[in-house]
Amino acid sequence: MYLNIPIYYNKEEKPKFVGLMTGAVAGLATITPAAGLVSLHVAALMGIVGAIVCYFAVHIKNRMKWDDALDVWGVHGIGGVTGTILLGVFASTAINPAGSNGLLYGGTAFFIKELVVVAGASIYAFIFTYIMLMLINAITPVKVSDAEELAGLDISMHGECTYDAIH
Repeated sequence: MYLNIPIYYNKEEKPKFVGLMTGAVAGLATITPAAGLVSLHVAALMGIVGAIVCYFAVHIKNRMKWDDALDVWGVHGIGGVTGTILLGVFASTAINPAGSNGLLYGGTAFFIKELVVVAGASIYAFIFTYIMLMLINAITPVKVSDAEELAGLDISMHGECTYDAIH
């Protein structure tokens, strides 16, 4: 049965190798917070979930027209947030006795701590980044003008063209 769910694909609707590699990095970014605290099977599941969540985060970023050329927010940021929250669900002292149990093993307090850490780190990162961008923008523009971007950044920023065949 076909469900008509609006999913935003790339224009060709074909899988791309870069997309495959980005998904792999998203899975790794997701499992990193939980490394050594979950089983191998849970790690694989977390990587798959992380890749899917990051895929949608990148598409949200694109629809919102945020300036993040390397998808750092969508892959590393959202992947890390997803991994930290899933750590609070799947952590097990059977895997690492020095760790804590996650929500599935009765560790409600640990799960809540993970949620608080995600919220705190997100707020800190947003405020710090915003302040740094304001400071940098006071010294040099953070974003190029539309005219500079249309002319090509090699020409507008450096006065030369890297790939002569293109221009």
